Amino acid sequence: MRDKQIPYFWIGLFFGLLVGVFGTLVLTARDTSETRKEYEERMSGGYRAPAMRPANPTRPGTDAPAPNREGPMSDPGRAERSFAKVHFMKKFVAALTTPPDNTAPQTAYKVLLKDPRTPIQCAECHDTGNLDMEAMKRFDPGPEKVEKFRHSRQFMIPLMTKWVERLNARHADRLIKPVVCTDCHLIDPRDGRTQARVYPALMNSFLNALVEKPRNKQPASRWKPLLKDPKPGAITCALCHGETGAGMWQKVQAGEINLVPPAEYAENKAFMVHLMEEWVEELNHEAKDQLTKTVGCKDCHETDPRR
Repeated sequence: MRDKQIPYFWIGLFFGLLVGVFGTLVLTARDTSETRKEYEERMSGGYRAPAMRPANPTRPGTDAPAPNREGPMSDPGRAERSFAKVHFMKKFVAALTTPPDNTAPQTAYKVLLKDPRTPIQCAECHDTGNLDMEAMKRFDPGPEKVEKFRHSRQFMIPLMTKWVERLNARHADRLIKPVVCTDCHLIDPRDGRTQARVYPALMNSFLNALVEKPRNKQPASRWKPLLKDPKPGAITCALCHGETGAGMWQKVQAGEINLVPPAEYAENKAFMVHLMEEWVEELNHEAKDQLTKTVGCKDCHETDPRR
């Protein structure tokens, strides 16, 4: 009698496991779909953080409550900043082993890790245990969503300063040398004076070339105005740089800024090509309704400067 019951036991166990596995797959698929939906809602306003792991009742070694699961991310504006940080953290870590991707990258860049095969991971510094950094990295909002943060000195400079200090303190044994801003940037982002001597002058020439024949070493012989309404000042620095750009443009118009860029930057081909590519891309995106056509290098240059 006992021997006859054994097959039924194994058959029941098999079907139980089958149901369990199927249920797990269904729940995982549903959770993945809901997580993506929550992320899209997060970028458009609302937010509830799926990347947070359950927090411990208290912080280790103290009687203070651990961070509230919803608290830090309940503000949509703060959530937007947090995911902007994810985007820039990925670029920051990548720049330790590959040429940096910023507005004015260091043209003499060198790898900063002793062993590029073992890159530094976000979780090595963000080890609090209540953030799933790998999940956060998958939700990188992309360059367009973080554009306003990229142009904000108040946001970017404190952020990068903190990351560089932490990198040098925690990973000195893995770095070839202590990291400084100019390892990745041609112009130190904190150096407002140099930036004020370089960018306004180049930006002024760039914008003027939309409405009058460009002044470069090889201006396009068949140049035509690139704006539907070709009048000076139709497009200003404020288009991409907001209030900062508006203030810069006012100083340009008032003659408070020297409009002759320093030769060491204007004649640096790698710097100029990267800068102009970025400006052309932003122009085509932000001012497409004001342009007669999609702008390209040969609209202002007889030959493509990138060649």
